Amino acid sequence: MHADQLIADRYRLLERVGSGGMGVVWRARDDRLDREVALKQARLSDVVSGRTLRREARLAAGVLHPNVVTFFDVAAEGDELWLVMEYVPSRSLAEILAAEGRLPAHTVAEIGVQIAAALGAVHEHGIVHRDVKPGNVLIASDGRAKLTDFGISRSVRTDETVTDSPLIGGTPDYLAPEVAQGHPPTAASDVFSLGATLFAAVEGSPPFSGGNEYATIRRVAEGAVPRARHADGLAPTLELLMRRDPAERPTAVSAGELLAEGIDALPVEVPRRRRNRRGLLIAGVAVAAVAIVGTAYFVTRPAKTTAAPPTAPVAQAKLGIGPDPRAADPCRLVDAAPLRPFGDPETVPDYGNFNRCDAVLRRGDLQADVKVELESPPVGGAAPEGAQSKSGPFTVFAAPPTDQCERLIQLQDRFLVHVTVSQDNGYQLNLCQAADTAVGSATKAMAAAGVPARATAFPAGSLAYADACSLLDAGTVASAAGVGAPVRTEPGFGGWRCDWNSPAASRSVTVLFDRDQPPDGTTGRLVRVGGHDAYLKTDGFAEGSCQAVLVYRTYTDAHGDPRVERLLVVVKGDGPPDRLCAPVSALAGSLAGKLPKT
Repeated sequence: MHADQLIADRYRLLERVGSGGMGVVWRARDDRLDREVALKQARLSDVVSGRTLRREARLAAGVLHPNVVTFFDVAAEGDELWLVMEYVPSRSLAEILAAEGRLPAHTVAEIGVQIAAALGAVHEHGIVHRDVKPGNVLIASDGRAKLTDFGISRSVRTDETVTDSPLIGGTPDYLAPEVAQGHPPTAASDVFSLGATLFAAVEGSPPFSGGNEYATIRRVAEGAVPRARHADGLAPTLELLMRRDPAERPTAVSAGELLAEGIDALPVEVPRRRRNRRGLLIAGVAVAAVAIVGTAYFVTRPAKTTAAPPTAPVAQAKLGIGPDPRAADPCRLVDAAPLRPFGDPETVPDYGNFNRCDAVLRRGDLQADVKVELESPPVGGAAPEGAQSKSGPFTVFAAPPTDQCERLIQLQDRFLVHVTVSQDNGYQLNLCQAADTAVGSATKAMAAAGVPARATAFPAGSLAYADACSLLDAGTVASAAGVGAPVRTEPGFGGWRCDWNSPAASRSVTVLFDRDQPPDGTTGRLVRVGGHDAYLKTDGFAEGSCQAVLVYRTYTDAHGDPRVERLLVVVKGDGPPDRLCAPVSALAGSLAGKLPKT
């Protein structure tokens, strides 16, 4: 294999970025979608078939989560298979530990919350990772922790693991006792391995290290986990994650809640001798990886919830958004039938962002809109404002009515369902009566198991697989839009929106995804930026703003009508809005370089 070689008539190898066991990893270019990907060369083991590998690959491809490396494809080239994945400029947690030694308990808990969320999404899709370890935890250049190599390790030998045996799979230092005893791995086994990984991060070595791999397996099988000496308040949670009995361990989602609980009281530094920190630079960013994680975490960790004491099994909260926010389906909260007294209803799933679904009401030529949106927990964990009431097991907050009526349903995991009803002039709709009807339908749909999951995955090539915060960086936002330091990055629900702002400046930047009809004369003034069409418009997003609309892809909706997925780049701030269009154009040009050419 060599640079510039084309794999499967689609993926062009750029540079070799890693290797291990029987696999080689390349950074590559997807010529069809014009994006960078990672290609892992894989050879089948003696105990699995190509059909099994492809089945597991299809399962992995269905997991959409910001803390999981996205799996795209399996490509065949001759007698070899290539796993096509998201390219993440990063270093593994194993590399960071080798360079830095043990990490602060606070940082370890932050990493743990993110990887627990990733495992929750993986388990929700019926996949057992089997090889959770520091080498399979990546710390990206933006500080996000990502889980990689899930569901594939038992089929493809790409790391130094005990996979020659069909009974024992995984790295010995991080195996669960029941797996070391020869039992099949389960989701609870992954939770144990997560605990062992975090133990290694906070202590500097795994709980069963020392001796050869067979001696390690024997100690693991005995299940006597040493107490973490440097974990401080994190120690009881680690003990719970590594209980010998799998039934006594929490689920991955509950593990994340336990790790988040009390995190602010954990130490943020580890006393150590002065040493060269050069090995921790990630992708040319001159910041220690652990510091990046610490500063980025405040916008990525879930809101704290009340968890059971770490002395008993913890049940997963079921009336919430679910382990994978992108899999939650807002349209399954919309029931058109109860809205018939207010007009002729139609459910519209292809309008606005991917976290939104509408019921459009019609009376003649007039329309009213019932909008249902999924939202992240409030920043800081504060309760929403407004008068409180109950609808089933959920608390509902009512905002004072204006020219529209709004209701916020708070779920048990503190995520929100936002219901907004508006109407054309002359429709004469009782807005809040319609809103309360929509709230009743939504809470009824969630009463059994929280927000239902989507029945089908997003189509291949959809913008729904992208992460808005990864499209721009703080430096570009500061230089192009004048957002003064310190620039704060605030990701929205599902990674489908991102806001950059600063307490030191009035300007802010927003990137969000959207679905609408194809552009026309009302979309804005057509310009060309970065080889892409863009439509500029002032005050379209909000008063005192300029926005650029870029079409990402076109498709046909369920009614056969043309639709587009598009990105909105918005700059808000003081002064005439038309002066904001120059920085918007600059940002759109930077972002357009990451999109397919039109």
